[in-house]
Amino acid sequence: MSKINLFVCISIVICSLSSCIPIGHTRVLAVFKNCTNDTVYIGASHYDNIDSVSEQVSPHYNFVANNGLDISNISLWEGTYFRSDNFIYPDSLCSIDADYLFHDTDTCYFFLIKWENAKGFSWDEIRTKKLFRRWIVTRDKEGRFDRHIRNLNTNKN
Repeated sequence: MSKINLFVCISIVICSLSSCIPIGHTRVLAVFKNCTNDTVYIGASHYDNIDSVSEQVSPHYNFVANNGLDISNISLWEGTYFRSDNFIYPDSLCSIDADYLFHDTDTCYFFLIKWENAKGFSWDEIRTKKLFRRWIVTRDKEGRFDRHIRNLNTNKN
């Protein structure tokens, strides 16, 4: 009887310990700062084409509290997972999965669309009128890259 109790106790301890072992994969974020005066949506791609956007940059703040910005009827990057509440305020931080950023390449293309353009124009109009800004991020030999989003003074690409 005591051998059975000992076996049960050891089994419980082993099961308890093995259930607490963390998974070895962690997510690393690449953090950027919107140094413009504009509230923007930012899509990322490995190709120099706004229609190839496959990831959206996320804000580093509570994006549910949107300070009254009307995000209804905003639809960008059709065919991808787009969140209309993932806009980036001026002078604020945002991030993207670092594994996506430089997956098999040293260059990532960001497409920035001002909130006012996203609200005032359809996706087709934004593309045909080029109401977006392309920003290219390139990683150097040491793995460093520019993390400051600037110069959105023009609407044209």
